[in-house]
Amino acid sequence: MTQSVVNPKIEGAIITATGAGNADVKTNIVQAVEAVTGLATYKIQVFEMK
Repeated sequence: MTQSVVNPKIEGAIITATGAGNADVKTNIVQAVEAVTGLATYKIQVFEMK
């Protein structure tokens, strides 16, 4: 039996988070997502969760 693992290619990220209306919080979220995924910052969108 042959088994394979398929890793999807991440093209971008959309995040909703409480507190994301604060510029410092938003920047920290973007930096964290960039570090984990390797995405460019312009491909990461962060919105305030309401």
